[in-house]
Amino acid sequence: MLTISDQEATMVLTAGAGPGSQKAPAGRRRCGDRKAPAGQHAPAGREERRRPRTTGPLARSRFTVWAPTRRTHLLCLACAAPLTLAGLIQATAPSATDTAAALLGGACVALISVWPLGAAGLSLVLVPAVHMLVSTPVFLVPGIVPWLCACVLVSRGFHRGTAYATVAVGAVEELGAYLWVIAPSQRELYPDHHPLGFQSFLTDYYMYVLVLGAGCLVVAELLRAPRAQTEASARRFEADLERQRLLVVSELHDTVVRDLTHAVMLAEQARLSAGPQDSMADELAAMTGSVRVAVEQLRSSLRAMGQVAGGAGLDVLASSAPRPLSEVLAEARTLLAARGVELEVSGLEALEREEVTPGVRQQLVRVLSELVVNMSKYAAPGPARVLVESDGASLEAMVSNTADGGQATQALTSGLGLEGARRRVEALGGVMSVDAAGGRFTVVLSVPLGAG
Repeated sequence: MLTISDQEATMVLTAGAGPGSQKAPAGRRRCGDRKAPAGQHAPAGREERRRPRTTGPLARSRFTVWAPTRRTHLLCLACAAPLTLAGLIQATAPSATDTAAALLGGACVALISVWPLGAAGLSLVLVPAVHMLVSTPVFLVPGIVPWLCACVLVSRGFHRGTAYATVAVGAVEELGAYLWVIAPSQRELYPDHHPLGFQSFLTDYYMYVLVLGAGCLVVAELLRAPRAQTEASARRFEADLERQRLLVVSELHDTVVRDLTHAVMLAEQARLSAGPQDSMADELAAMTGSVRVAVEQLRSSLRAMGQVAGGAGLDVLASSAPRPLSEVLAEARTLLAARGVELEVSGLEALEREEVTPGVRQQLVRVLSELVVNMSKYAAPGPARVLVESDGASLEAMVSNTADGGQATQALTSGLGLEGARRRVEALGGVMSVDAAGGRFTVVLSVPLGAG
């Protein structure tokens, strides 16, 4: 039986309430979140709006645990002011076009914090446009803008390829503008000047941008590392919480629900055997009804908890050892015999072959136990069979019984057991098929050995 601490139980109950109720660890809140007043709960829509956008072209950050605040936007705006001023100073006698280009470069820098991807794209359009329109060669703005965009993309968790591609394309655009626009114009003004080539581009024109931009990228990488670690820690916490929730659901279904269902069946058989005149008939009927209600409520809770994340991995996480298959078969044989069902079992020794690893054996025992329990619930009078075979490369099993064609009572079925068995088999790399035709209910499964 699974045992968990009070803290883990609280975590599981919190997760089972739904995606919106999952709490972050104490002492850590998402940037931008505001604590609701005591006794009040923020509406679900407002909570969704507070969560930072981390996907799509409009995302300001790829980190779910960090998002830019108003202070960050104001800081970026403050950095745009000196860069704009530097662009104006570079022109000795700035024209209206020069002034517009410098202001556009500053606006692009201010936009970086609000829309990093958009600012990066705009910077790559800005570089050639400025060099084609301005009358005085400039290098700080717009040359530094792609570097700053890349720094923001790196520090906020965007793909490094996008960030460094922005730098590379911006540098190529600057080089092209220098060789085809700036250098020819300088030669016309100063015909006796030394030829302006690639070396002059690096030493005289682009060196300031290169040094400043590289330094900013180093700082961006240093900022990215702790944020990425925090993001990874948050994801591990959520994964552990989800695993704990699924573990509790799986264990409750495999133990408590199974035992309560078995108790319902025994009480119902005792009531039917006693007859309506027996003094215990009413008590047994009342007990059966109460247990049925409790089982159904528990099953409903398990279904809700299992659907929070689609139930992925729901029945392959249980850590406790399953009941011995021999005990399950003995109980099923007793119950089935009372209803005129003869159970034939053969081939169980195949589970003990050395090719069947302990992990595979444990999961197969859980699967076969679930199928046998289902058989004891629903089998109609007639032959029933459990067959296990193995050729060393794979293990096959068949569970078959006569179907009564009726509907199972609501308290005895939840749909979790058969689907759980299928997921266990598929997790081992095998396949499972169910056939209810011809008055027989047959389950056939095959698992390759060595998959566990």
